[in-house]
Amino acid sequence: MYYTGQGDTGSSKLFNSSSRLAKSEQIFVVLGTLDELNSYLGFASTFSEQETQILVALKREQDNLFTLQAHFAKAQLTISPDLIINLEADINKWEKEISPINNFIVPGGSKLSAILDIARTIARRAEREALSLNTEIRISYNKLAFVYLNRLSSWLYVLARLANYKTEQPEITPQYNK
Repeated sequence: MYYTGQGDTGSSKLFNSSSRLAKSEQIFVVLGTLDELNSYLGFASTFSEQETQILVALKREQDNLFTLQAHFAKAQLTISPDLIINLEADINKWEKEISPINNFIVPGGSKLSAILDIARTIARRAEREALSLNTEIRISYNKLAFVYLNRLSSWLYVLARLANYKTEQPEITPQYNK
């Protein structure tokens, strides 16, 4: 069944919880933003079929986002430091392929890069939303979840640049109304 009708009154519950919360609670904003981000990574993956390295990385992070969502929904699972270590390893590897950054770069270029730029901004929003949780609630989560969100947006930035590099799209810097 694709519906239960239990949320029709504007409430939902987290894993292993008997009490219902208003769907307007900040935790559901966090979960919804993570879901939106995961959907954008899925969208990006449809444009990365020619770039196996990018496709594999996107699929891995989609799975990691499910882990993160489950963590924020209070499932009993562990957030491993490996999530962050893997992102950093990717960034370190990819930055050797692309030119050093000297300026801001206008989002866009290839379709894949443009979608990854949108995903990056959603990742930043997800981080802000998670950090907006009430302090008492926020400290109940593994600190690595917040580090992961911060690193994920950096990862997406480098991945967007890599996508442009692989498709030989030039990077455009802002002109600041010159």
